[in-house]
Amino acid sequence: MQKSGAWIWLKEKLPPISIFVLGLIFGGASFSLKAQEPLQFRSDVIAQYPMGHVDAGNYALRATLTTIAPDGKIPYHVHEFGGIRYMLEGALTMIWKEKGTQTFSQGSTYYEGPGENHPSGVMAAHNPNDKTTRVLIVELVPVK
Repeated sequence: MQKSGAWIWLKEKLPPISIFVLGLIFGGASFSLKAQEPLQFRSDVIAQYPMGHVDAGNYALRATLTTIAPDGKIPYHVHEFGGIRYMLEGALTMIWKEKGTQTFSQGSTYYEGPGENHPSGVMAAHNPNDKTTRVLIVELVPVK
């Protein structure tokens, strides 16, 4: 691409940052101050769930790794604390008290609140696969 005479004049008269700003204002610049460096990291929010009111106090974030064997079952239970669950590998079919059955697979998230999330008298969840399932559980717990 050949540069016009006006471009050459601007380049000689203005500092590089001014040329960059003018390029952005008038339709994008085909130049940059220095080469674009490769992205070194990236942060994406993968889940956000409302917690409601949290009483004042001392808390800790607790991370638990739960491993469920192939065709393994998790019996009925009640959660003392709510938290985010992230499926590291495998799949898990949840039996919810009020939402029916739902299967989560690798890379998905879900939230289990405190209290009774599963119907009593039945299995709360099971691994429907012939491979191990691993779930990362992150909960906000009071420090005792």
